[in-house]
Amino acid sequence: MCLRRFEKACALGEPIVSFKSGRPELHNKWTTLALMAYREAIAAGEVPTLDVVSQLLGCLRLPFDASLKKKLIDNLGVAAYSSRCSLWSLVDGFGEYDPCAFSLLEEAAFLGIVQYVSFKESPIVVDAKKFPIHTAEVYLLTILKGLKHRLAAGAKIPNVTIYLPFDKAQIPTPDGYKTINVAGRIGQKVASLLRRLGLPYVGNESYGKIRINAISLRKWLRPKLASPFGGKHEGLSFSQSQIGKGIIDQQRNIRTGNFSLE
Repeated sequence: MCLRRFEKACALGEPIVSFKSGRPELHNKWTTLALMAYREAIAAGEVPTLDVVSQLLGCLRLPFDASLKKKLIDNLGVAAYSSRCSLWSLVDGFGEYDPCAFSLLEEAAFLGIVQYVSFKESPIVVDAKKFPIHTAEVYLLTILKGLKHRLAAGAKIPNVTIYLPFDKAQIPTPDGYKTINVAGRIGQKVASLLRRLGLPYVGNESYGKIRINAISLRKWLRPKLASPFGGKHEGLSFSQSQIGKGIIDQQRNIRTGNFSLE
């Protein structure tokens, strides 16, 4: 019920996300109720089902809203080196879910509801054939989050192979009916998620298997940023860009006579 009410609130354009803390956070009574009920069940010794976990994750999904997406990027305070460069790897939750969703999935893995991800495997294999939609999405995003930390620590990152459910359908042709593969709903959602993130993949969800190459992952996790001093500087890091932006803000404060230390 909470998931349906939450989705209805999103569809009606009700305010769901707050930036009061400086970071995007979900503020919705149905999400709060769902989290409270989940925590009470865990405290009582209950082990939630995979479907319950997926519904809870659905209550942590950010709305599909163009203005919100723009605000999430603007809130970073940096700009991409080119229009083809995606900045979603720099956004908490990748602009798709509240970061709390990652903690919930990791807890579900601890409880044995979903399988742990081994980052020692090469390639990393994700079998999403039996996952509900929200679990499949957050599971993949959790892997991306883990790879982001490994890359930041100087470790190599492997390819990621994703297995997806697919169906078969018959279509009429001049020579009779022909059987074709059709992507299942989970496959369509996962592929759509990757396209929104700007993360390229090879393969086709209609055949039940797609792959994200390590090279594409590295480029996506370390996007090239434009220099805050004007012009473009290839390879500028997120932290360097933030420092540059801070210097510009300080210079502006000096010019305007604003010497506040805040």
